[in-house]
Amino acid sequence: MLSSSRFVVAIHALSVLARNAGKGPVCSTVVASSVHTNPVVIRRLMGELERAKLVRSVPGRGGGFVLGREAAGISLADVYRAVEDDAVFRMHKLDPNAECPIAAQMGKILATPLKAAEAAMTMSLSRTTLDDVAAAII
Repeated sequence: MLSSSRFVVAIHALSVLARNAGKGPVCSTVVASSVHTNPVVIRRLMGELERAKLVRSVPGRGGGFVLGREAAGISLADVYRAVEDDAVFRMHKLDPNAECPIAAQMGKILATPLKAAEAAMTMSLSRTTLDDVAAAII
């Protein structure tokens, strides 16, 4: 199963901004250096975070990114929704064999427990804010 690191990278990038709050914008090169990735990757990710109003870009020389609101008002669930697909669990990429009794019922059988698992994850992520993460960094 493929897994995405976008969520963790987004939290890392936002933590850099949170630790620099009040000191001016942080450029993508600085964030990329901390994350150990390319600034282009960070700019793309910041674009998604900006669409979700979690960050704001500051144009011009000395520009970069700042938090879109206070770190205490940004939950990990907000970050997850901004950078990951809606569904945590996905069904088959191709339609399963409808003639197979297992394949014909798998989606219906799994819908409820998978939806409950997604809700539990969202609830858990909602309990932690970016401020909590930034404050835990020594």
